[in-house]
Amino acid sequence: MKKIYFLLLSLIAGSCAFAQTVPNAGMETWRTGTSGSTTSIDIQAPTQWYGLDSTVIALLQEFGPLIGHPSPQVSAQVFEESTIIHGGDHSAKVMTMFEDTLGNFAGLLSNSVVNIDVAALMGGASAASAVTFTGGTPIAGRVASVSAWVRYTPGKDSTGTVGLDSGSLTVNVFSTIHGIDSMIGTGIVNIGQSSSFHQVTANVVYIDSLDGADTVRILFASSGQSDISDSSTLYVDDVTMTYVPGLSVKNVVASNEVKVYPNPASETLYINAKGNEGADFTLFSVNGQVVGTKVLNGNEAVDVSFLPDGLYFYTVTGKDNTVQRGKVSIAR
Repeated sequence: MKKIYFLLLSLIAGSCAFAQTVPNAGMETWRTGTSGSTTSIDIQAPTQWYGLDSTVIALLQEFGPLIGHPSPQVSAQVFEESTIIHGGDHSAKVMTMFEDTLGNFAGLLSNSVVNIDVAALMGGASAASAVTFTGGTPIAGRVASVSAWVRYTPGKDSTGTVGLDSGSLTVNVFSTIHGIDSMIGTGIVNIGQSSSFHQVTANVVYIDSLDGADTVRILFASSGQSDISDSSTLYVDDVTMTYVPGLSVKNVVASNEVKVYPNPASETLYINAKGNEGADFTLFSVNGQVVGTKVLNGNEAVDVSFLPDGLYFYTVTGKDNTVQRGKVSIAR
């Protein structure tokens, strides 16, 4: 189960024309429910936001007996707060809790749902195939940044003293490319200790300069990947996002689609560009660095033997500014 924890944490890796609040940005309305396969535990979350605690509770109760924990210690991690607030009448309190087999586990709050295929994960499946996200906030252009008013108190470490824990705000922007939910931009900001609310902002960095995005996913975490302390507490209120000025959704694929293969590739990436002669092919790393370019004049080959294994993004830009986007893996 530790594998799940580090996997989840790994998912958690400008100027603007106007601001827009996300749904239930002030955490004013809430819903309640229960989770657990053997013992029901009360959980709650802001409307249109989701905690990971419901999934953790259900999974540990289901799989605990198989790993020697017939009655695992699990608890809720997201709470409605009406006293410690920035604006309105409520905020969200997100806490790191001790969970059996996982140890101190970060509380998570997101505008999208995290889905975990535990059987696939335990069977050695990759994070990309075992963990998926559902939903998020629809957007009508490129998000430049997401801000929130937060307050943070680190918990205690294993010695019983206040640790060096910190929270985080992560923003991922997605576009549907050939029917695949593809991340095209990301931003993260750490949240340190504070005795009062202050505003933090995560600026989004994109892998290319092309416009086109349809969903933003926002994730708050009560702990980082190190110095994870029991009872670290993050309060979240009044979330806003800003758009890059002058950009609207534009994700037009040329009528004669360019074929990029094989996927995964090893030494050479082949491009069938018949009908798209003169288009520009650009290959990016996940950090947005250009690692390969090619002017397409038919069937082309791009040397990728020097690139490390991993995921890469590409764009094909035609003379009439039509755009095709996609992603390819390199594996040896």
